[in-house]
Amino acid sequence: MSKKKEAENVVEEKKEVVEEVKDIKQDNKKKKEKKEKKENKQEVIKENVTEKALEKKLKRANNDKIIILSIVIGVLVVAFAIFGVYYYNSSMKAIATFDGGKVTIADYTVYYKTFAPMLEYYGYPASIIPEQIANKAGIDMIILNKAKEKGVTLSDDDKAKVDETFNDEEQVQQFIDEGIDVARMKQLYYNDYIISAYIDKMTEEVADEDVIAYIKSVSGEDADLTEYNTSHILFKTIDDSGNELSEADQAAKRATAESVLARALNGEDFAALAKEFSEDGTKDDGGKFTMYMDGSVYTEYSDAVKTLEVGGITTTLVKSDAGYHIIKLDSKVENGRAHNSTEREQCVDEQINNLSTTMHLEINDEAMKAAVYAITGTKVEDEETDETDETEDTTTDDEQTTTDESSTDDSTTTDNTEAAPAE
Repeated sequence: MSKKKEAENVVEEKKEVVEEVKDIKQDNKKKKEKKEKKENKQEVIKENVTEKALEKKLKRANNDKIIILSIVIGVLVVAFAIFGVYYYNSSMKAIATFDGGKVTIADYTVYYKTFAPMLEYYGYPASIIPEQIANKAGIDMIILNKAKEKGVTLSDDDKAKVDETFNDEEQVQQFIDEGIDVARMKQLYYNDYIISAYIDKMTEEVADEDVIAYIKSVSGEDADLTEYNTSHILFKTIDDSGNELSEADQAAKRATAESVLARALNGEDFAALAKEFSEDGTKDDGGKFTMYMDGSVYTEYSDAVKTLEVGGITTTLVKSDAGYHIIKLDSKVENGRAHNSTEREQCVDEQINNLSTTMHLEINDEAMKAAVYAITGTKVEDEETDETDETEDTTTDDEQTTTDESSTDDSTTTDNTEAAPAE
């Protein structure tokens, strides 16, 4: 064989070897790729299984959290419900109701702790104190509602007075020691000023005809409704303690009074004489004193005024328990008694007292007694039985007569010792 042929054979063999190696490499590559693909698939499956397991665990955990949260919320709802019921029963339950409002236990507690000691001091029976306080609280709140309707508010000056009180640490501590809700007590102070302002407004604005009707209801249809504008000069026969002066001092006073009366009857200026000689609080105003036949002045004074014509002066001295008076009638005003501040206030007081009826104020007796027990630890006793009343009514006719006579004497004494005009 030629070398050329041998060389060609060698080359051919090498090609075959190269081809075989190439085939082997390709087979190995395919096997490797197949293996890697299989491994990747297994990894993906493994990852999927892991993710699903994790997701399942998370879902279970979330479900557990939801269940726990639901339980917690449920417990809180029940707790708040229980607290709400307790708070309502202990603070917001109505002791009294009226048209448009109510008195809560919390409000009543402050009223009771404030006013019960006062009523006890003035001798009110323990059995009626709770209801008296409930009525006051109810009427106060009715007035506050009406004050709001009329635009009556707390003035800056009144607010400053209350704030000053509650800036006093000792005072506040006293409220705390007494178990009083300080915030509610402060509001009660505010309310008192508003109520006073509203009552003043009512007194100013109450119709004259309403006052006249009130006077007639108290004093009778034939009540004297005239306003008497007088001037007077007083020579006192008592000292500043109300004790009578000695006979000698009284005689000297009378002598001076007689001389001044003579000067007044001779036409001297009455106001000037009053400023010089009068011994009561009207002297600086020339003895001016407006009066009504309402029983508020000395009987001797009012009787003397009835005898005078306008412009007239009493011709003799008028003696009362205060001393000697010289009186002049300056003018009369028909139905002027409607301007009597005392009776206007009394008329308004009656209207306020009637609010319990007109506004349908009702006391929750059971709640009131429970509140008092919670405050004091003592049960509210009912009023005395009829048996006690019957025992009290068994007085003899002689005893009743004696009582009536005593009452008459007391009444007479009161009439004769009424305050001197504008003293």
